[in-house]
Amino acid sequence: MSESVKVCFDMDSENFQALKRKAKAEGVDCSQYVSSIVEGSLKDFICRDWTMNGKERRRYARVDVSLPAISCVKFSDREMRSYPVVVDDISQGGLRISFKDIPPELAEKLSTSSFFEVFFTLPHLSQTVSFYCRRLRHKVDRDVSMVGVFEGSNPETVSTVDAMMQYYSA
Repeated sequence: MSESVKVCFDMDSENFQALKRKAKAEGVDCSQYVSSIVEGSLKDFICRDWTMNGKERRRYARVDVSLPAISCVKFSDREMRSYPVVVDDISQGGLRISFKDIPPELAEKLSTSSFFEVFFTLPHLSQTVSFYCRRLRHKVDRDVSMVGVFEGSNPETVSTVDAMMQYYSA
């Protein structure tokens, strides 16, 4: 772990009280909660598909797809639910899914998820595949997007992703 740096900032009392309530609801103290928010935002910033000097900054190149799927989402309270999603892109390291037109309560709950599994059929092969992913980050706007990294990579997963990358890159 790199050297720690203390970061301080001012906040009005109304926002501070809201922060304390939110941290309490998450079961952590305020400093841990603020730290997790800042770290999550910075990871999201660093991992976005922005280029630096014209070079791809991602470890694995992404391929855009648009595949209807079902995702089983595992929440922090060990609850698991399935939802219709769309697989938006895939890479050797993971994939991005989006939940369309969901209520704000569900969007909030999805932000607490830790893992998800995605099931979909590859149209060009008429083969159903599934990928188990650790949620890396999420983004909430009109829809919710979640990025996950593959867990338990095995030769079959690698082979399937390779075939998808070749097919959708062509």
